[in-house]
Amino acid sequence: MGVIQVELPDELKSLVDRHVAEGKVASAAAFLVEAARRFAEVLAGDAETSGTAGPDWTAVRYVTVSTPKDGHILHERTMALLQDRLAAYRQRAA
Repeated sequence: MGVIQVELPDELKSLVDRHVAEGKVASAAAFLVEAARRFAEVLAGDAETSGTAGPDWTAVRYVTVSTPKDGHILHERTMALLQDRLAAYRQRAA
């Protein structure tokens, strides 16, 4: 397993610490690993999507849902993106 060392802005560090303290994640490392995994999935989805306006939330994206599994995957990706956007919004508002 690789190691990446980064400095977080105070507001992000506080956000991570709060989620750890609330028991939402086991550790700061677990939070950052999950955040990186989700971001990588979003970027992979962006690469697969053609004809969009970019990674903007308002970009029009078309997805074919032909099985219940496809629907579940779409739901999970959408909820992860929404949660990330909501966290960023809350962070800016704080």
